[in-house]
Order: sequence, then C-alpha cells, then structure tokens
Amino acid sequence: MIDNKHIQSFIRVLDLGSFSKAAQSLNIAQPALSQHVQKLEVALGAKLLERSSRGVTPTAAGREFSGRAREILSLVDSAERRFRAEEQQLFGEVRLGLPGSVCPVLAPELLVRARKQFPEVNLIITELMSGDLADMLREGRMDAAVLFNVEETEDFSSEPIFVERLHLIGAPDADLLQTGTISACQVSNVPLVGTYPPHGLRLLLERWSSEFGIPLAFDFEADSPSVLVRLSAKGRCYSIVAKAAIAHEIESALLASAEISNPCIERTGCICISKRIPPDKARESLVMLVKSVARELAATGQWPGAEAIHFE
Repeated sequence: MIDNKHIQSFIRVLDLGSFSKAAQSLNIAQPALSQHVQKLEVALGAKLLERSSRGVTPTAAGREFSGRAREILSLVDSAERRFRAEEQQLFGEVRLGLPGSVCPVLAPELLVRARKQFPEVNLIITELMSGDLADMLREGRMDAAVLFNVEETEDFSSEPIFVERLHLIGAPDADLLQTGTISACQVSNVPLVGTYPPHGLRLLLERWSSEFGIPLAFDFEADSPSVLVRLSAKGRCYSIVAKAAIAHEIESALLASAEISNPCIERTGCICISKRIPPDKARESLVMLVKSVARELAATGQWPGAEAIHFE
C-alpha cells in the first residue's frame, strides 16, 4: 500500500533536490527518508528519483507521478481540514512564487500579514525568474505566482493587480539620471546591460524598441540581477529595470534612476493561480491577501514605480 508519508517524503526531495535537505526540512533521519522513497518506488513498481553529483532529479516516471502525488496530498489535506473541530480555521501549506524584482518589496509585508491573519497556514515564498515560475505553475509545483504580462491559459488563471513603469539605472553621477525622468529618445543607443532573450524583461524591451523605433544597444548580457546592478553602479553601462528592484541601492546612493517617458515602458503584474492543483480555501485566502497587500503598497507609494489596478 502507498503511505501518504512516503509521498510527502518523495515530494519534498523532489522540490529541494536533495535527500539531506529534505530530511532536515521534515525533521527525520536521512536513512528513514530514503526508506520512504524506496518503499514508494516498490509500491509503484517504478524508479522515481535519480541521484547524481549535481543532486537529485526525477525520472520520467517520477515527473509523471509528481503531479498525481500533489493531488493526493492536497485532497487528503483538504479532507482533514474539512472535518477538524474548528471548521472555520484555515490550515495547510501555500507555495507562492515571486520574481526577483517583486520579492524584496512584496514578500516582507506579505509574510507578516499572513502569519497574523492565518497563523495555521504555512506560506512558502520562492524567488525565481518569471519563466521558471510559469513552468512550476504548469506542472502544479507552485500554488500561485506573480508574473508579468500574461493571460490566462489552460494551466493557470491570471488577474492584473498592478502596473509598473521601468527606469533607466546607472551610476549616481551619471548625467542622464540627474533629473529623475528621461525621455525615451535619450535612451537610444546608450550602452546597456540586460538579460538574455527570451527572458520576459528582454522581450518587453525589444517589443517597445520595435514599436516606437527607439534602438537599444545591449553591450552586455547576463541572466543575473546582481550583474545588472553592479555593472550599472560602476558606470560601465546602464540598465533598464523596475525601480522597486533596486530601491535599496538607490537609498544607499549606490545607484541613480530616471523614469523613462514619452513613451514610457510599462509591464503589468498579474497574480496567477495553478489549475493543476485542486481548489483550496487556504490558497484562495492567501491569494486575496497577495492582491490586497500588492495594491496597498502600490497605492501608498511603498512600491516605487507601481500603480495599483482595481476592478469594480
């Protein structure tokens, strides 16, 4: 028979990519965790995980079973919570993905509010690039995520919650950044460092460049936020990013920024919910909280460069 504890162990190893990290997370001995996975493999008659020097990866059977495993655990969790003595109390685990530019401004306030309002719900926030978060939503490995400029698909829903204007950033003494705003034509052919295509931000910039006939010159490329920031701060080049992503560096006078205008560069932040996971009240409540906190931060100026979107 398949034991739910064995399924939980398998999923935790899969998510963390390590038996030792999973054992520590579940607070059990690593040999016991390994036995859980072995017994599950015996019960299913299939090898689920492969170990290598780079960590643990799922086999084809492991990838296929992972979606069903998460559904099983979610259904069991829902059933347990449904018949608890305090039916109105929310329980469970909610996994939320945030892009690197969103996490610093949204995550701290969200975690504090979630702990206060839903003390029995374990909110797990993961910071990754938008493309990786979208993949996790499609695979049912993430309950919800904030993504940019996406519409609803067969894998996840999408609701716009804020619009963010992008800024040109560079060294504090850069001439182009002294007034706080800059005309789009002034960005033409300045040396830039940006992410590689098909990263979402790079595609947004290239569409904007093509639509308005403003050539952008990417002298450097790197899929690393720290590289974008450090090269820009050294005065070697500029970058185009969300102001919220570098608010700390601006406050510390390590960077300066100017909002690009005439025309501006905007992107829409959307809260997206996986359709691969059964409905859950804890997830629904946390998603409502994400929308509320994000819109509040944008509306009160605590989210630099962002404007809240409200629907009647």
